[in-house]
Amino acid sequence: MNTRTAMAVVLSLLPTPALAQQNCLVSAQIWSWNPLDRKTLIVQDTIHRQFKVTLYGPCPGIDYNIGAAIVSHGNTALDCVRPGDVVVHRGYGMGNRCLIKSVEPYTGAMQKADEATRTQSQ
Repeated sequence: MNTRTAMAVVLSLLPTPALAQQNCLVSAQIWSWNPLDRKTLIVQDTIHRQFKVTLYGPCPGIDYNIGAAIVSHGNTALDCVRPGDVVVHRGYGMGNRCLIKSVEPYTGAMQKADEATRTQSQ
């Protein structure tokens, strides 16, 4: 009986997949997005967490587009968006496919730095 109790305690201390993925942008939970510039998107999920999605290069027309999708190469819609996934949006003609370089939580400090950069460039 003591072995079972000890095993239950050990298993309860291990991180569960839901807890391990709490800091990732889940592709099925994207609520909105806003282009910071032509290489950066700020994406908000359904529980109002923000993520900074950096692209490998400028994505033509992304700052003037209202509709976009992230095509994830994960196995399910509950997988995290990760480098190598693609932002697809309809621009002129066939539209554009822009490769994701990184995805990270968008902190308050990052937001302040981006706002300061924006005001300096104006």
